[in-house]
Amino acid sequence: MANAFNQETVSYFRIAGAGSLGLLIGLILFSFPAAAEVYPVSGVWTAIDTDFPAAAIEACVAVKTFGVEALSKKSISEMIIFAKDKRYDVKGDVQTETTIKSIKVAEGGFWITESFSKRGRLGFKRKKTTYFLTVINPQTIEIWDGMVRHRYAKCGRERPPI
Repeated sequence: MANAFNQETVSYFRIAGAGSLGLLIGLILFSFPAAAEVYPVSGVWTAIDTDFPAAAIEACVAVKTFGVEALSKKSISEMIIFAKDKRYDVKGDVQTETTIKSIKVAEGGFWITESFSKRGRLGFKRKKTTYFLTVINPQTIEIWDGMVRHRYAKCGRERPPI
């Protein structure tokens, strides 16, 4: 009888030990950060818009000189900043921040799905947005939201011609 009791006790501790080992392995695996997705472009981009006739380089100089105020004073129409897994979009006095949910490489560009970083008024997460990003050249990108195509010029280190 004592022998049966010892076997049940040993068996119980083996099962408990296996469960603890599984928990330990799970904690180790989840403690390492997952590889975050990053935008295929980075930096500051200004909208190329016919309603705002300033050339792309002039818009970039306005942003460098006056900062976000250049947008609120309607010197340029829109500015997008891509930084790692975040996108900051500034139009006039409205600023939004989105975070990448997924990037899928497609022929001619990238399908990007984002979600808004801040919660809505009632605490609910706002909807996701999906768009197609095309890199036309190192200084120009195009974003298609399914209805309208918008082009953006990259603000670089270049200086305006004097």
